[in-house]
Amino acid sequence: MSFTLALITLLLGSSTVVAFVLQPPREEHASALVSQHRCRGESQQSVRRALLRGLNLQAEPQLPAGGLDSVREQWNSVFSAIYPTANATVSGLSVSADVGNSTGLKCCSMAYEVFMKDLGWDNWVIHPPSVTVVRCVLCNPETDTVQCSSRRHSQDADSQVPRCLPASQQTLPIVYMDDLGTVVISSVQLTRSCACGPGAAE
Repeated sequence: MSFTLALITLLLGSSTVVAFVLQPPREEHASALVSQHRCRGESQQSVRRALLRGLNLQAEPQLPAGGLDSVREQWNSVFSAIYPTANATVSGLSVSADVGNSTGLKCCSMAYEVFMKDLGWDNWVIHPPSVTVVRCVLCNPETDTVQCSSRRHSQDADSQVPRCLPASQQTLPIVYMDDLGTVVISSVQLTRSCACGPGAAE
């Protein structure tokens, strides 16, 4: 067991994989929960593409369904021992307390849980069973509205509309089985919090 823990620590420490998957910090959970919207433009397909890109995979490994049940149980017990106090998942919209402007828009973290089973990945992803996707969006808490993409704003330098961007990140380990039946340990970077910057061209 200690060899397995050492191997996981070594592999996770050396991983350089990056993804867009986002998750707010524990202290954001206490901030104002405004809404439980999901932006219309965000789909499971876009989450799927982003995770594959983050894992540096061109396509999903093709494995028979149900073949990972015993392997998944073993890995889940290992991860439970390493990470005994996992953060609870909070779905909804957390408003950043420090930023606002004359338009009434604030930087918000819009969180929702995506299950590997819902993506159709439970036949090749061993761990985790789900990820929390958090998007940095502009919102107006007073009217309970969300503007899903800051790219829609005017790119004029004098624009008063802020851009809501990822501010801090954490690493999430992902264990999966590739097409050859090899267990792969990788990781993705998750944005934990969002912050506003002035409107500008990207």
